[in-house]
This record gives sequence, structure tokens and C-alpha cells, in this order.
Amino acid sequence: MEDTARWIESLFGASSRLATQIVEYEPRAVQTRMAQRVLEAVQGQRSLVVEAPTGTGKTLAYLLPVLAMGQSVIVSTATKALQDQIFDKDLPLLRRVTGRIFTASTLKGRSNYLCLYRFAAFQKQGMLVHRSERRWSGLVAEWAASTEQGDREELGDLPENLSFWKEISAGGDHCLGRRCSHYEPCFLTRARERAQKADLVVVNHHLFFADLALREGGYGKLLPDHQVVVFDEAHKIPDVVTQFFGWHISNHQMRELVADCRRESQEVGADDPPLMLALSDLEMAGQGLREAFPNENRRDGISPEDLERSGAIGQALHQLESTLQHLLRMLEPHAVRSAGLGACGHRVVASLETLGWIRSMEDPARVYWYETRERGVFLTASPLETGPTLKELLYPRVKTAIFTSATLATGGKQGGFAYLLDQLGLGAGEVVTEQLPLVFNYPQRAILYLPESMPEPDDPLFPAAVAEEIFALLEAAAGRTLCLFTSQRMLEHVRQALSGRIPFPLLVQGERSKGALLEAFRVQNDSVLLGLSSFWEGVDVPGDALSMVIIDRLPFVSPADPLVVARGRWLELNKRNPFMEMFIPRAILSLKQGLGRLLRRSTDRGGMAILDVRLTQKRYGRQLLEALPPARIVRDRASVRHFFMKQDAVAGPPQQ
Repeated sequence: MEDTARWIESLFGASSRLATQIVEYEPRAVQTRMAQRVLEAVQGQRSLVVEAPTGTGKTLAYLLPVLAMGQSVIVSTATKALQDQIFDKDLPLLRRVTGRIFTASTLKGRSNYLCLYRFAAFQKQGMLVHRSERRWSGLVAEWAASTEQGDREELGDLPENLSFWKEISAGGDHCLGRRCSHYEPCFLTRARERAQKADLVVVNHHLFFADLALREGGYGKLLPDHQVVVFDEAHKIPDVVTQFFGWHISNHQMRELVADCRRESQEVGADDPPLMLALSDLEMAGQGLREAFPNENRRDGISPEDLERSGAIGQALHQLESTLQHLLRMLEPHAVRSAGLGACGHRVVASLETLGWIRSMEDPARVYWYETRERGVFLTASPLETGPTLKELLYPRVKTAIFTSATLATGGKQGGFAYLLDQLGLGAGEVVTEQLPLVFNYPQRAILYLPESMPEPDDPLFPAAVAEEIFALLEAAAGRTLCLFTSQRMLEHVRQALSGRIPFPLLVQGERSKGALLEAFRVQNDSVLLGLSSFWEGVDVPGDALSMVIIDRLPFVSPADPLVVARGRWLELNKRNPFMEMFIPRAILSLKQGLGRLLRRSTDRGGMAILDVRLTQKRYGRQLLEALPPARIVRDRASVRHFFMKQDAVAGPPQQ
């Protein structure tokens, strides 16, 4: 232990090489503590779960000791933003201070890379581009001629929802593999080759679990063998595992398959009327599948009765299966002469396999459900538990797995990891856990406003009361507020109530991209931003521009969600309490994420507000409160106004 402490001091101490690379460097006890835990976990070949609050400097805390030891490591993140930050910002510093030479690579999901084969076909066939996107097609063509990485992030201004990007990216099931005429110069192939040779690879969670699935199925691997894996933003792991290891089929997949078959047929000049007729039949079968489900947007479970041949859903699935089987027979003669049509045939086989799994509903460890969104219907069979998947596929393949995030614990004390460990498939004796102390002084630098009187969220008067509270709080904070909502309906109600009534710029999710809204929020120092789930995390706006965070109600998951219903039933069958073991922990994690948007630097100050009286009036409210940052609680608006008057008197007026 003494040797460990001495070595950590050499890496992070006041006289370390790290200290020489950072201006006015001061060792952080919390960062040193995390680094020591990481070192011990790697040396002992054990898993580690560590909650590292904002300001810890966790990237250096886990990477510096691992790389200095000469370990091969994969870092998996939930967002491309963190992936880019690690590779572009943290990596150059790490190279200067580790004292070792190491190779590093970043690898993103397929859809981030330009596909040279599909782009050539796109240009050759003169695919139609919507008038509003024509200027982007020219920019992409110019970039494609000069890029070395083929990563769309190089085009910083490219809209996230650019419709024709999916036609030219390496995403989906389109890859022809070694049969592709562009295999050697392929951006994705070259990125994977670089990753195979690297000591450090930075990926995202989806790609990491895609690699696990390939290894399990005996289909090779995407990532190099590695000794250590670090999951940053690890609170996202259970959701990613649920999504990735689910079985999915949709009418959109059928539409894309038809479009790709037609394009490949045109590319090789395949004049085959029966094939074209089979593709038209598949289009109609996909449309019939959508029509078998409710017109409105809905998410609900699928029962065995729903799939009976006599019902609309059962008939639609049977018709889809018959049409896919016929299309497969029509594609077989073309597989030899066309790699593209051969790949389409493989996709048909995969769709038939997935359709068979869903129709049989034979796996009791899965929940079967559907979701309708506009013209799309998506059928899914999701695993009821994520722990067994990780126990089977992850832990036998690595010596050390490290899970870290600013929000992992769902209790206010050290024992608060029970929910997460269950989700990760880790028993108490199989892992070391640590909840590091907060870096920022919440009692002195933040207040938490909990109104004394409000209607409960199910009361018809609640929306109007929320709008009035927000209006008063915006006046007290002089704008500078992020308002987080649990529903689109409440966001729209507050938007209408505030429009024309407040003197501050009003920014609303959906009007622009998330990046553009956040940039406007930073620049317009008195603005107000209204956001939904995607703004509860990944928002980093230090300084006065974000001086208050307001949450409308406790973010409990919907009790009608088919995944929630099935998992709740499973807990009950095992004599466990779904509310205490699922609803409460998930609400705590969401609240900690949302409120965590406020203090991003040690000099930040501000207010937080939760407008749900259940936090103070229900017995379970105490458990929620104990898990939140220990800000000073105030119960009246006058205290909020006094806090901001005092704060602004010290800091001066907001910068315009």
C-alpha cells in the first residue's frame, strides 16, 4: 500500500511531471484517491465501480496510472463529445506525462464514417437531394475528395439529421466486406486496423458491445484484445445493453432493404422483373405491418394472443415472413455476380431469423413490445435483466473492468450501489465500490428551492402552477436558467405561458440542434433554455450563463412502459419491491444528472429547484433528498431572490 501511494504521488503530486505540464497545478485529493483505487483494481485484477463527481478530473485519474503501468486499455464512453475530448484534449497531455511511449486510436460507430462504395453509387446514380440540403451535398463531395479519416465530425457544421447521410455512410447492414471494390481505402477498415494495433482505444458503448456480440457469435472482433476496460459515463451501460442485445425488426428496415436492392440492381444492370415484383411486395408487406398497429404514437407490450394468425398483427407478420422468403429466392441467382445483392440476401436471412425469434416468443428472459412513431413501427424483444449478459460476455474477457460516472450511487452513503451492481451483474464480493466526496462546496455555493405549496403533479392545476413558479424564479435569477421537463406537453405549456411575458431570450429544444441551442445559451447571457431528456445530461455551461436549473417534477419512469411493466412483474415474482428497487433508484440517477448541470467549475454558484411537493410530503422523498447534492434548502421565493441579489452584488451584473 505504501508503494502504491508513493507511485501515485509520483504521478499526481506537487512535484510530478503532471505538475510541470499544467499552469498553477494543485494536487486534488479526490483525483489522487480515484487514481489509487484504479491502480489497486488493475494490480488485483478486480472490477471497480467509482462515482467521481464533476471536478474530479476522472479521465486523468483512470488513464494516467493505467498507461504508466503499460497496460492495454479500452475506454468506452456514452457520447461522441467525451470520446473526442479524451482523444483530442486529454491524450496529448497524457503522452507528455506518462513516461512511456504508447499508441492510441479512436473508433466510432459505422454510421460516423463515409462509405466510399455507397458514395460513388450516390454520385453515379444522381440520387435526389432535397432542395434544403443541396448546399451540404456539395460540401460533402468536396470533403470526400480530401479527407483522410472519413469521419463526419470533421464537418463541424453538418446538421445532425442530414437525411442523405445515411445513404452514403457505412452504417447499417450495407457493408460488403472484403468483396467491396473499395475495401483497401475504406475509412472504416483503416480505422479498425489502427485500433487493432493500438495500446489505447477510445470507443463508444454501442461499439464496445458490438465487439462483444461478434466475439460471442464467433464472427471475429472489432477491437483488440485488452487487459483493462474503462466505462466512462457508466450510468448508461444498462440502457445500452438492453438496446444492443435486443432483437429488432421494423418496417423502416424493410424500406431500406428494398431501396438498397433496387440500387444494387441498377448498379449491375440486373434486369429481373420477378425480383422487382418481389421488392414491391416487400414494400407492401412493410406498409401492412405498420397498418396492423395503432395509428397514434404508442409504446406497448406484445402478447401471444396478438401474434395469432387470426389477428391483424399475426397476419401482417406472417405476410412479411412469406414475402422475405420469396425475396430470398429471387436474390439467390444474383448473389454470385453482385456483392451488393449478396449482402442484401444476408440481410434478408437475418431479418427472417429475428422475425422468427419475435414471433415464437419462446425466450422467457425477454420482454416483447412494439413502438409506433409516425409512419414507423418497431418490434423488439429486450432482455429482462442486463446483469446476466454482462456476467457471461464481459467479465471473462477482461482482467479489470472499471465503471465510473458522476452519477452511479442511488443512496446518500457508501452503500448506495446496490441498484447499479444488480444491473451490472456484479455481486458485492466481486467488485470494489467507492463514492468519492463532492469537489464543489454545495452548502456555500448553491441553494435548492423546494416550494412549500404546490398541487401534486396529477392535479389539473399543476401545469399552471409550474408556469407561475418558473416565471417567478426567472425574474429572481435574471434569466440564465435551464428548465428541464419530463414531458413534451409540460414543456409546451410553459413555453406558451412564458412567450411574450419574460424579457429574456427563450430557447426551446427542437427549434435548433442541441449544439446550436447550447451555444446560443452561452452567448446570450440572460437566456432561458427549455429542454427534455437529452438536456438532462451532457450540458456543460460554466459561469453565470447557467445560474439556475429547474426541474418540473420527479423523473419517475412511466409505469405503463412495457419494459418497466415486465421488469416490475419480474421483481414481484422474486418477492422484491419494484418501486423501491427500480422506480426510486432510476429517479435518483436522473435527478443527479439534471441538477449536475449547475456547478461545473469551482467558482460557479447558483440555484436549483424541484417543483414537486412529493419530495417533501411523501415518505420516499427523504431517500431522494439524501442522494442529492447537499445544497442549502430554501422553501420560499424571497429566499431565492435574496440569494441571487447577494450573488450578483458580489459578482457584478451579468455580462451581455
